[in-house]
Amino acid sequence: MTKATKYVDHMYSLYEGRAAVTVGVNNESKTIHPFVYENKNRIPIGLIAMCASDIITPTEVDLYHISAFTPGKGQGSEIMNFLSKTADEYGVRLSIESSAQCNGNKIMNDAALANWYRKYGFKGNSLMLREPGKIHLS
Repeated sequence: MTKATKYVDHMYSLYEGRAAVTVGVNNESKTIHPFVYENKNRIPIGLIAMCASDIITPTEVDLYHISAFTPGKGQGSEIMNFLSKTADEYGVRLSIESSAQCNGNKIMNDAALANWYRKYGFKGNSLMLREPGKIHLS
């Protein structure tokens, strides 16, 4: 089992409300693990979807989706702190595409979203990477 797989398995095992989705990406079948993120009080505050990149990069986890149920209240930051801290513990690199999605709420544009990810140690512009061991916000 790779570091990336261990990270995803750990995250996925924390929550009962989950469903794995398999998709084809570049002729490679991947299982994306979406789940509802719960804070320390077990209150659902957002959604996360991730996938371990086992074949080519066994220490990389692709983040397909991160969203807070109530934007602008610090829930997204809480989720990112948790993802970053746990990635550091597991020694995995996180990757995400910085592309703002409209869900009916006021959202950040692509540039603002990329800057927000940079606060958590991500580098890049559209495809952003975060190496393990970076300082995360608390």
